[in-house]
Amino acid sequence: MDVMIHNTGWIEVVCGPMFSGKSEELIRRLRRAMIARKRVQVFKPVIDQRYSDDEIVSHADARLSAIVVKDATEILSKLDWRTQVIGVDEANFMGPELVRVASQLADAGKQVIAAGLDTDYLGRPFTPIPELLCLAEAITKTLAICMRCGNPAKHTQRLVESEDLIVVGAAGMYEARCRRCFEPGAPRQEVLPFLRPPGKDAAR
Repeated sequence: MDVMIHNTGWIEVVCGPMFSGKSEELIRRLRRAMIARKRVQVFKPVIDQRYSDDEIVSHADARLSAIVVKDATEILSKLDWRTQVIGVDEANFMGPELVRVASQLADAGKQVIAAGLDTDYLGRPFTPIPELLCLAEAITKTLAICMRCGNPAKHTQRLVESEDLIVVGAAGMYEARCRRCFEPGAPRQEVLPFLRPPGKDAAR
């Protein structure tokens, strides 16, 4: 992307399951832009308060100050139009309007970098990430490690019972799963063999 013509806008999307390094990659790209002395603004949804109220935070604890917005349209009202690079973390929580907003910003000559989940807890496309992928000039698909078998993981497995599309959480509520180990929705409880307490029979 470094060969892009000056003042030409574009969209980059970093997508994948939880625990795959999306926020870390977003922070890396934004810090690189800052080193290049570009004007950078970072946005995050108000719903995401897992690690910080006003920072984007990776699971490895990399942090970057961010502006909190309730949805994608609020990005436009809080944007300094001198800004050259716009980062959006947890883009899957920003709503479908993010597609229009990101396109408008790119058309205005801005570099937009969005990171978010591309599938939900049922394994379905998670709007607005799939729509952004169609418009993006650059796409990075990150993979995690399956917590069951160690293979590359593309799914986010929800571990708690809920039919709500959005349940904000981290370790303990979600884990990464590969295609084979993924169970849409909350996983079924494993049936464990009944163990009798040690007794005379066990001693024989």
